[in-house]
Amino acid sequence: MALAGLVVEGMEGLLEVVLNELRKQEPDTNIVKVDRDFLSDENITFARELGDYIDRKLADGKKLNLIIAGDIPVVGWNLLMEKYKGKNIQVYYCAQACRQVPLCTKLQI
Repeated sequence: MALAGLVVEGMEGLLEVVLNELRKQEPDTNIVKVDRDFLSDENITFARELGDYIDRKLADGKKLNLIIAGDIPVVGWNLLMEKYKGKNIQVYYCAQACRQVPLCTKLQI
């Protein structure tokens, strides 16, 4: 999929590009896509529960690439990331920008 097609493809197309690149560039890491389905499957409602999940993943000793897909309904997830400053984690935030153009940014934590 070409990046030029992201406006038409939407958020799902961008997420696939990001996931595929992470799998290719960092194959020995844990890659977790955090979206509404993931939160429901893992029974995560609060930031504390998301933090517990992240702690369990980091306990594996592998780097964790966390992809936040859109505006997730966990209040304070972004503040929670401060706890992981200096840890083996990288967070990517994907959302819709103006005119519904998808964007992905790497958060500095």
